[in-house]
Amino acid sequence: MNRREALRRFGHAAGALLVWRSLPIPSWAALPEIEGWKESDVARLTAIGDTILPATPGSPGAGAIHIGRFVVMMLAECHPPSDSDGVRSFLSEFERHVGLRAGARFDQTGAEEREQRLVEFERRVKIAAAGTGWADGFKVVKRLVLTGYFTSEPGATQALRYDPVPGAYHGSVPVDSTTKAWAT
Repeated sequence: MNRREALRRFGHAAGALLVWRSLPIPSWAALPEIEGWKESDVARLTAIGDTILPATPGSPGAGAIHIGRFVVMMLAECHPPSDSDGVRSFLSEFERHVGLRAGARFDQTGAEEREQRLVEFERRVKIAAAGTGWADGFKVVKRLVLTGYFTSEPGATQALRYDPVPGAYHGSVPVDSTTKAWAT
């Protein structure tokens, strides 16, 4: 990663944090509706995010914090229009690919079926040529889901370890498979 990419990612995270701090409740659901995005698209993005980061016994999933609203807000406010176009292309290609029966929607299916269909679609993305709009849109969605989840209060305090005032430096800390990463 070069310096420009690192600064861009830091800017996205800082923007997400500023938006989060201004919300009255700890959920992305409090964000206003974004013009040009249908509520069904937001629900589909939330279901995709919840499939990428499902709930665990110790933390809520991305769907619990309404990650779809965060994704469309970041696309509208912090990303170039080409990213929004790629995500829209991804959503239409995804719905076409998953092949649900008539009248059914991805966000209304069971968790196992959603995971299976998302894994199949991700295999298809890996095969797609670089620069394919819908494949790039899927990568943008995955990146925004991770950013939005781990900058949310539940993601930072329940999925990660959180210490609002870090203490002294301890360079040799035992780590095992159950050790969480730090949010601070």
